[in-house]
Amino acid sequence: MKLKKLCGMSAMAGVSLLALASCGGGNDSKIVEGELRICVYDGGYGTEWIETIAADYQEKTGIVVTPEVDSTILDRMEDQLENVSDYDIYMSHDINWQNFAARGLLANLDDLYTREVEGTGQTFEQRVIDSAVEYSKTKGEDGQEHFYKVCYTQGAGGIVYNMDMFEENGWTVPETYDDLVALCNEINSDAVVVEGTRQTVKPFAWSGADRQYYWDYLVFEWWAQLAGDEKIEAYKAFVDPTSNKNSTGYEVYNPNGNYKEFVEAYEMWYDLIALNPANSTSDSYSQKLISAQAQFANGEAAMIPYAQWAKKEIEKSTDSTLEFDIAMMPTPAAYEGAEARNYLVGFGDSMIIPENTPNQELAKDFLAYMATYDACKTFVEKAEGAFLAFDYDDVDLSELESTNTYIKSVHEKLVNSKSFHLASKNEITVWNTNIFMPWVENQYFYQKACSDTSSATPAIVGSDIYNRAKTGWSVWMRNAGIKD
Repeated sequence: MKLKKLCGMSAMAGVSLLALASCGGGNDSKIVEGELRICVYDGGYGTEWIETIAADYQEKTGIVVTPEVDSTILDRMEDQLENVSDYDIYMSHDINWQNFAARGLLANLDDLYTREVEGTGQTFEQRVIDSAVEYSKTKGEDGQEHFYKVCYTQGAGGIVYNMDMFEENGWTVPETYDDLVALCNEINSDAVVVEGTRQTVKPFAWSGADRQYYWDYLVFEWWAQLAGDEKIEAYKAFVDPTSNKNSTGYEVYNPNGNYKEFVEAYEMWYDLIALNPANSTSDSYSQKLISAQAQFANGEAAMIPYAQWAKKEIEKSTDSTLEFDIAMMPTPAAYEGAEARNYLVGFGDSMIIPENTPNQELAKDFLAYMATYDACKTFVEKAEGAFLAFDYDDVDLSELESTNTYIKSVHEKLVNSKSFHLASKNEITVWNTNIFMPWVENQYFYQKACSDTSSATPAIVGSDIYNRAKTGWSVWMRNAGIKD
């Protein structure tokens, strides 16, 4: 990983950013009382944002801040929370925060949510996006509900496209699924030659080997449009929607009932991609993300399924600045007139404070600083299109958006769509890690469908998901201590 140093900032003398193969692990904590240590999961947002925000906070307060970036922190986080923590704040995806809170391992953040955020005239709770407030609360060791986390980002995903290529060839951004099908046919028919090669531009580059779930960002939005809020909320409740029983909660996955529209959304993808290999670059279903990124960057494909970290990650992977403008298009609607929806990608990502740190109040103050307008803008600028899970209505992004088409497109998708998430507060999800999601037990079918279409038809997929849930349900309930 290449790390950039910030220059011209007096606070940087005390701020260090370390890219570690391992954060912590010894018997003695690295925490220093009166200073802040922050561990950030090494995802697709780069490192400049945390370096800059930490430096700005240090310059403002005089508090020494040491941010560290790590891609393996989840392997040690639970042990550190239970025993000796090396950090005052953890920021990561897949933190099992509800489980940790129930065991008394996380700091209570109720007072953070009631404090006023400097320069905004709003409380911290008011700064958090509406959909994230309720999901940041759970039952603690005292059996009462409290705030124990701060949602990290408000995500957007779907189709990222080469704006220059679209303009040069007269291709129109599709508004509906039918338009998308027609666009793919047009791209294939036009047979635009990739510069310096004998091959022609394909509609999509994508990775089946390690990022097949990037297709979720389209499929989930189609599902929400087809099913409506009531069925999505029924899914998240994990209680039988017909009898209100816990013991038959697997009925939320019934392909002939509550899950019918999910299978239909998958079928839309299946018809577009699995049954039409000409719509993808060669061997997309078996290639790694780095290959798909290169194909898109090299102009071999007009579009790529991705999320808000696309620009930062693609440029890092290819070690070069993209030579064309890109944007995230509004996801083509499942049907004419459908309400625009935005799936909050990465909504489960969390910022938490360990109960065992002596610097809880400093850590809360830093999180409050992240909710300021300046910090929110800095995050968008340095992460190049990602947005923190705070309200951006009064954050002035006009200067950034005047020069960065990608930032502008992500912001427009967030503003112009009705956002939703699939996180559940049902205890069955707290005590069964990585079991409950639209793809039960993390069993995806995108890659399989492209390698053998007959093995992953919509009917087979719908049945497989339902049967997995039905078979495992009683064990999952027992793990969570849930009875009817």
